[in-house]
Amino acid sequence: MSEVERDINPYPFWAPRYWGGMTVSGWWKLLRGNRFAVHPSKLQWAMVMAVVSPANSFAGMLQNVLFSRRVKQTELVAPPIFVIGHWRSGTTYLQELLSLDERHAAPTTLQSYGANHFLITESFITQFLGWLLPPRRPMDNVEISWDSPQEDEWALSTMGLPTPYQKIAFPCNAPPALDYLDMEGLSEQELARWSNALRYFFQAVTLRTGRRLVLKSPHHTGRVHVLSRLFPDARFIHISRNPYTLLPSTVRMYRAFESTQAFQVPPTEGLEEYVLRTGKSVYRSYFKHCGTLADNRHCEIRFEDLTRDGVGTMEQIYDRLELGDFEPARAAVEAYTASRKSYKKNSYSFPTKWKDEIEHYWHDYFEHFGYERVGTTTPDGVCAPTV
Repeated sequence: MSEVERDINPYPFWAPRYWGGMTVSGWWKLLRGNRFAVHPSKLQWAMVMAVVSPANSFAGMLQNVLFSRRVKQTELVAPPIFVIGHWRSGTTYLQELLSLDERHAAPTTLQSYGANHFLITESFITQFLGWLLPPRRPMDNVEISWDSPQEDEWALSTMGLPTPYQKIAFPCNAPPALDYLDMEGLSEQELARWSNALRYFFQAVTLRTGRRLVLKSPHHTGRVHVLSRLFPDARFIHISRNPYTLLPSTVRMYRAFESTQAFQVPPTEGLEEYVLRTGKSVYRSYFKHCGTLADNRHCEIRFEDLTRDGVGTMEQIYDRLELGDFEPARAAVEAYTASRKSYKKNSYSFPTKWKDEIEHYWHDYFEHFGYERVGTTTPDGVCAPTV
């Protein structure tokens, strides 16, 4: 058995699923869009959603009554900082480092999964329901809590917006929302609805925190042209990683998500091609548009450099993107990077054919970020990449 196929981290039956913050309309839309194809063994989670989604709708309506006007009047404190890069490339780690600066704030797990009502429920949930979350993410050793920095893509899903992540809920069906990987092919109405929802979520988080936002979503990598129009002075930090690691790590991520979050029994094949094709689509858009960003709005770093010299790399980011004086954040970054020295990364081996497919599909990624085509093949036909 390959490393990709080994057991994932336990996910307790009582832990909330990633769809648990949806309203009735969002849950109904997800169900209807997938022809109600819930597997009998997953019916209990659909029944849970039938109970919690009305509660989310009520809390969401109450939040709208109390806060909608204030949210819409809220201005972002400063142009947002977007952390972009392929899934499993180190975007979480980079977002965590940027969030250590007390001038910055990232959407939390609670804010993203409870995007419809966190302004009125956050205090109660974080104080009394922390035990609901497992200590680590399903696919790796990264700790998670209600206060952990989180992807805003999950907020969009919670708010009922189309996102490719909804593939995780119904993995046996055709992958949804692929147009949202690069935002090409969307109608004006679809783009406006997506843009308005994203802006509203950012305003709500700003109302709560009063700080400059640090956002992270691998999906945003293919959306820089849209995001730069929505937020004209936004900063973009792209992090790259050895492609031979990205494929097996991302496949493992999806398998972990589908095993713990799906309403169907996940298929055993097809994920590799999905990851390769979506990665190619995202980077086709990124390479097309990243050159339009000014030098002080966009930089590219490597995961390998960030883990080798976190403080130095962060200082370079601050200087390049004019994020302000790095000194107020230095001590926190030094302490956090030191604490991560003992972090155990997942290691991977995979069939030789994956190596060939990685080099074929992600040829432009190798070229743009300067990664060499390396890797040794063992007699049993397994590629053990040098990473």
